[in-house]
Amino acid sequence: MIPVLSIVLPVFGLIGLGVVGGRSKLFPEAAVNGLSNFVLYVAVPALLFRTIVRSRPFDALNFDIVFAYYGASFVVMIGALALGRYVFGLRGGERASFAMGSMFSNTTLLGVPLVFGAWGEAGLVPLMVIITLHSLVFSTTFFVLHDMAKSGAVGWMSAVRLAVRSIVTNPVIISIVAGLVWAFLGLGLPGIVSSIVDMLGEATIPAALFALGAALAQFPVAGNVKHAVAMATIKLLVHPLAVFVAANWLFELSALELGVATLTAALPGGLMVFLVAQSYGVYVARAGTSLVLSTAGGMVTLSVLIGFFAR
Repeated sequence: MIPVLSIVLPVFGLIGLGVVGGRSKLFPEAAVNGLSNFVLYVAVPALLFRTIVRSRPFDALNFDIVFAYYGASFVVMIGALALGRYVFGLRGGERASFAMGSMFSNTTLLGVPLVFGAWGEAGLVPLMVIITLHSLVFSTTFFVLHDMAKSGAVGWMSAVRLAVRSIVTNPVIISIVAGLVWAFLGLGLPGIVSSIVDMLGEATIPAALFALGAALAQFPVAGNVKHAVAMATIKLLVHPLAVFVAANWLFELSALELGVATLTAALPGGLMVFLVAQSYGVYVARAGTSLVLSTAGGMVTLSVLIGFFAR
């Protein structure tokens, strides 16, 4: 367990420092938002761009990981929607937020540092395949579900606009596409550019984890905790199990791809879960609480998975 703890403890230690910072006067909400923007719009894109340009992953790309991950995730989503309705008696937007909290992973702020720590840049290649579609597919899906609950009809045009906007403005998608084009053209990285990208890449992991902790510090444990515990349990246990079953028995994935797909599914809920709930004004407290609980519980479940797959 020592190698595993050497990966997991620094990660959650930095998240803990972020929580302390987020609860202090040194990092007000504006400062936390600024740090998060640096991570999402500058540091993470630089790391992913560097990984693609240097690894030239064309031959290593296996899109079976997409079918395995997203197929299993949609099954979990449907199950969570049914559980929310028939067990907890949730309606409309509440049911959508419950389902999103049960299967929407924190792929960027936590997934990138953990996968990089466990497998290095080789692990980022299959992770990028998942990340490229993650927010686009799932955010649009849950915006549509919320629109259905709010208006009684599917906002298809709104969904199309959201999808196009997600593609055009998402810095992670832009950096991946730019890296693929850059690598295909064989342009390389000139000395000064390489140094800048390297410095930004080195800043990604600590900045992302601190920003995550500072953001979580803003969420009090409130609302119906039973619902939040259910979401966290599904997210940390059921979702990765479903992805593992699909990836291991239904598709041909390498050991690395199987490990990355399962670990990605086991990640705690992403901040988008709270932001979507907040934008519609439903299930906000329970969504925030589920993020806190799943992140805390993830320290245990992710340690077990890293120990199993990255040994």
